[in-house]
Parts: sequence; structure tokens; C-alpha cells
Amino acid sequence: MRFLLSSLVLLLTITGASAQEIEATPTAVAPQSTATPARQSGQAQTASPTPTVSPTPAPQEQPQLLPESNALPTQPAETPRPRDLMPQGTKPSIPGSVPNPSSAEQLEKDKFRFRQLRTIAARNPYAIYFLRRARLERTDEMKREYLRVYYITMCDQMRLLEPRLKPMIDGFEIANVARVSQVSQRPTVPERDIPRFEASH
Repeated sequence: MRFLLSSLVLLLTITGASAQEIEATPTAVAPQSTATPARQSGQAQTASPTPTVSPTPAPQEQPQLLPESNALPTQPAETPRPRDLMPQGTKPSIPGSVPNPSSAEQLEKDKFRFRQLRTIAARNPYAIYFLRRARLERTDEMKREYLRVYYITMCDQMRLLEPRLKPMIDGFEIANVARVSQVSQRPTVPERDIPRFEASH
């Protein structure tokens, strides 16, 4: 009895395994046609039975994971820059900044125009007066005061004649006023304050 049960279990496992192998292989197997006893005896073996082939499934398309190498992504819509969204009008200029000239030729023209303006401003009657007074003064302090006013007057006249060259004129004025200012000397009491200074002692 035990032998029968073990052989039955063995037989079932073998048939189950062979059935799984048959299902696992996708090859088309032609079904065998069983001939009826009437066919076997009555008819001759003239025509062989035609095997029926199961229809092949349509080939599945491979999913496209990556685009082709020559395909480019679509460009996003171009958004305007924040500076372009500002309303048009007079843009504020940063004081002391020299505008970038469009070319070296324009820079040369600006330098030439600056020299012309300096010559015209030096002929201003007020500038001539302050320069003469600076040369006639006996003390260094008063010479420096008159020269400082001379350069300020000249640069004011130049700005009136050519406002476009204001940064270049400002640089000229700052350099010359600093040159005549009292930087490397010890601080002294101005001459106009000497009476008050002596009175305090």
C-alpha cells in the first residue's frame, strides 16, 4: 500500500514537471491528429494529415526608454529678462562711473573733445581771475584755496558745455583738487582764524 502511494506521488510530480516544461517553452508544436479506427482500416495512407499551425502572436514593440540621438528636446518659451520689463524712460546714471565707449575711436574723440573743453574753460574770466589771485598770494594756504576754486570753476564751465562727458570731467576735478589740497603737511590754523586763535590763548 505504501509502495502504491509513493509511486502515485512520484508519477504526479513527474507529470506536473513535464507539463510545466511544455508550458514554459513557447515553440509551436504541431498537434498530432489521432486517426479514427475507420480511417486506419478503410482508407489507405495516401494523404498525410495536415498539421494546423496556431497563429503567431503579433510581435510586441520594444518600449522606447531613450529618444534617438538626433532628436532634440523642445526649447522652452523664452521669458523676458527682469531688466527688459522695466518701463522705458530716462535711466539713472551712477555718479562717478565712466560709460563704456562703443569703440576705441569714440574714446579718442571724447579725449579730443575734453581737451577742447579744458581750453575753452581756461579762458573763462572767472577762472582767469582765480588763477591770477593764486599766483599773487604770498601764503601757500591761500594759493591752495584759489587753485581749488579755479579748478571747480573750470569744471563747472566744462559740464555746462558738454554734459555727456560728466564722468571724465568729474575725474579731472577730483584729481586736481586733491593735488592742491593740504595732505602731506601738518595741519595749521588758517590765516583768517589766527586772530581768533590768538585771542583764545
